[in-house]
Amino acid sequence: MPGRVVLIGGDHQAHLIDSDGGRPLALTVDWSKQLMLSRWGEPATPSTAWLWPAWSPDGAWVAAFELPHDDDAAGPAQLQLLSTDGVRQVALLTLTDEAPLYAAWSPDSAGLALLTQPAEGALNLRTVLMSRPGESRLLEQGAPLFFSWAPSGAAVSVHVGGRRDGRVIVRDALGDGADLTPSASPGLYCAPIWIGERLVFVEGLGGLSGAIISARGDGSDAREVARCQGLAAITPAFDGERLLLGVARDGEGGAYDVVRLLDLRTGEDMIVNEDPCLAFFWSAARRSLIYARVDRARGHLSWHERPLGGPARALCQFIPTREQLFHLHYFDQLVLTHPLLTADGATLIFSGTLAGPGADAAGAPQVYALDLDGEEGPRALAPGAYACACPR
Repeated sequence: MPGRVVLIGGDHQAHLIDSDGGRPLALTVDWSKQLMLSRWGEPATPSTAWLWPAWSPDGAWVAAFELPHDDDAAGPAQLQLLSTDGVRQVALLTLTDEAPLYAAWSPDSAGLALLTQPAEGALNLRTVLMSRPGESRLLEQGAPLFFSWAPSGAAVSVHVGGRRDGRVIVRDALGDGADLTPSASPGLYCAPIWIGERLVFVEGLGGLSGAIISARGDGSDAREVARCQGLAAITPAFDGERLLLGVARDGEGGAYDVVRLLDLRTGEDMIVNEDPCLAFFWSAARRSLIYARVDRARGHLSWHERPLGGPARALCQFIPTREQLFHLHYFDQLVLTHPLLTADGATLIFSGTLAGPGADAAGAPQVYALDLDGEEGPRALAPGAYACACPR
């Protein structure tokens, strides 16, 4: 059965569609364009646009940010919940003087954590519950700031601050429980992740050196998994025991020169890719690495797949949209909540324009579906700037 995809279309509205192009459904409508609903003498309905859709883990809801869209429009952004049957819409939170950056559902689909940029100052991390619309709790402030939900949905792990003033904390997302501090000197990396009930992060060892640590949420029973030299990216292998470790030896701005697959239970450490890449994630269903590379000479990106123990194969070349490039730049944060693979691992979803021989790179950006077992190449699903697949 094809996977369901949420996308922001060329009309700046949120839509659903199957990965094979079937069952299109508009989740939102720009009422300013509905002339039949306007009345003579009344002010026009303001135009709105939607950003950063995110599936709830149970697949019942999509959260997205609604913003004024006209050039002269001013007003707050709203975090809205859209039921995937297209029937209900709930305004969960209004953001005043804060720009929305990213929202992540809790594992139990009961609420979200959202990252915002105030007009002045550092980033804000808040939580909001579906049962309490209009209310939010400020969890942390700082920059840079990366986070992930604990599997229970009761806590959020946060990596905040730079190498000199950074820390990794686990904070009670629902109450006033005491903070846990697994690390007061984190290394050069982004988001801490959970593999089962264990938190994985990078401990700084000085300079660009770091140790990948697996520990309980309070920092106890800490075990060194591996060491690295450079900027690290850690992402789950989605099988409950393993993780991917990518290292950019030149630090931030460099390519990830090597990607390793680490088993927390057995200690097995296997190199799965030495092809320099911009972003990567694991397909547990296919037992393969999906990764994006940069072709600076031609000004485009390319997708590749490397099965475990096998050779890599090129999938396609493309020029990403701004939103897609943002996703790839922060892939180790977004892979946790905005999957580009359908749940069965069969289809890759991405946004941009195709590049390479015979491609029309001047066309409008499209949302594409690429069947990884097929030979026909990417299929355009709809015009659009960003999309992600339903996690189930």
